[in-house]
Parts: sequence; C-alpha cells; structure tokens
Amino acid sequence: MFLGWFLFSFSSLLANAALPPLLEQVQKEYQKSAGIEAEFDQLTLIRSTKSEKKAQGKIWIKHPNKLRWETISPDQNILVSDGRYFWFYTPPFEKGERGQVIIKKSAQIQTQFLNALLSGSFDFSKTKTQIESKSPNVFLLKPSANTAGDVKTAEVTINESTKKIEKVTLIHTSGNETTIQLKQIKLVPKLADTLFQFVPDRNTEQIKE
Repeated sequence: MFLGWFLFSFSSLLANAALPPLLEQVQKEYQKSAGIEAEFDQLTLIRSTKSEKKAQGKIWIKHPNKLRWETISPDQNILVSDGRYFWFYTPPFEKGERGQVIIKKSAQIQTQFLNALLSGSFDFSKTKTQIESKSPNVFLLKPSANTAGDVKTAEVTINESTKKIEKVTLIHTSGNETTIQLKQIKLVPKLADTLFQFVPDRNTEQIKE
C-alpha cells in the first residue's frame, strides 16, 4: 500500500484529533519534499483462488496527486496520473503487436487514499479515517465506507530511525490482501511534471473510458 508491544493504545477519528506523534513526524518530513521516489515489492494474496501474485518496480509520487507506477516484473506496465487523468499502459508482448493504453479521468479511480499513505500525507479528514496504534511503529487505518475505493483497512509500518514509510498492507473488501514493501526510499526536492504525463505513440491503441 504498509506500520509485549503495546506501549500505548490509540484510536481516534483523524477529523477530530491530532495524529500520533510518530505519524506527525513522518508527515512533517515528507512535506519538506516535492514527493518520493522508491522501489517496491508487491505481494497480492487472492482469496477466491487462494493464490498469490508478485510484482516489482519503481514509483514516483508528487504532492498532492501525481503518480507514476512502473511495474518491471513479472510483466511490464506503467500507470501514470497527472492529477486529472490516468493512463494505464501495457507495451506490446511480441514484435509486430501494438501496445495499449487505457485512459480514465482521475475522478473515476479512487487511488487518493493509497497515494496519500505512500507519500506521507495523513490528513484523512474527508474520509473520516480511524487510526489505531498496533505497536510503536505500526498503525492500522480504517477509512469510512466508500471513501477509499475497495480498501477496507490499511496497515502502515514506519522505520523509526529514518522516519520513512517502509510497508503498507491493504485489506480489500473482496478479502484480497496487498502488501507493498518500499525500498531505496528517497524524499526528493524536485520532480518534473513530464514524469507524470503519458503521450501514446502511433503503435499504441488508445481506449478512453
């Protein structure tokens, strides 16, 4: 997506209370940057088939709502958003084939919750997200219904030394579970807007939804 052990117990609505101290520190550090750059390992457990899918790649997130998510393996694809539109690009599998890009308006895709988590923004007043401290550096977030797409809960793990978000685990309404482990995390001072734009070439089929 995600953070005896119980030094304290904390549960509140973010709309009505301050953040836990560690999350507040993380947010302040992340807000000093333009955004993040990181590598990721993703594991998705599919409940219906009792199977799992693994993926690796790299992400860039620019405050407040720009995203570039490049999956390198096992299959290559790119998800890009400039805050207004999303492009999901799948390159050709074989020589002579055409690539495909699906284009949607950002309002059609509820990714703001996950983007906010990964980029260290914990102001979830609009989603009335409940937060619970499971341990000093692990936090369970529970957004209210229909405010975070199909995400039911999110668990965020913080590195207490670096004050960086190392793991996000999402439980979906379907029962599926997605764990995103971040590596080589950099808080970068500048991110070019061109990184969050996608221009299809002539060999790419465009599907607008």
